[in-house]
Amino acid sequence: MEIVDKNLASIEGEYTSVKEKLGKEMEDLKTSHKDELAKLKNGCDDQLAKMKEDYVAEVEKLKKEAKTQGELASKLTKEKDEAIAVSSALAEEKVALEKDVDGLQLSVDAQYEEGFLFALEQVKILFPDLDEQRLGEADAMKKIEDGKLIDDAPPAE
Repeated sequence: MEIVDKNLASIEGEYTSVKEKLGKEMEDLKTSHKDELAKLKNGCDDQLAKMKEDYVAEVEKLKKEAKTQGELASKLTKEKDEAIAVSSALAEEKVALEKDVDGLQLSVDAQYEEGFLFALEQVKILFPDLDEQRLGEADAMKKIEDGKLIDDAPPAE
């Protein structure tokens, strides 16, 4: 029995030694695990803080861009409206100028015709012997070609 007691005491000693060793290893693992978790948590917290910073910066940047784009759109809309107003005014002015040109053209035509008729009257006074019928063939719209009066057809448009 003594041997059994010795063996039992030896086994109990070994058991206690292994238990202490395993308990120490377990505490070391818990501490190591706790430290690793703290590191990972700190890393995640740092990344989260950086992401929040980046997010806030990006939001501010986008707000500024949106404001700038809004101002640009407003400016361009105003410029477009002004251009439309100017275009309308210019179109009205063009119509008025075209009417003026037409009126002036008619006036010039009338003056040209009047001047031509006045010149014919002077020729009749200066040369009373000229054939009235022949002189009646003279027309401001005819041209002279090969010593003859021919109708001057305006160019086709």
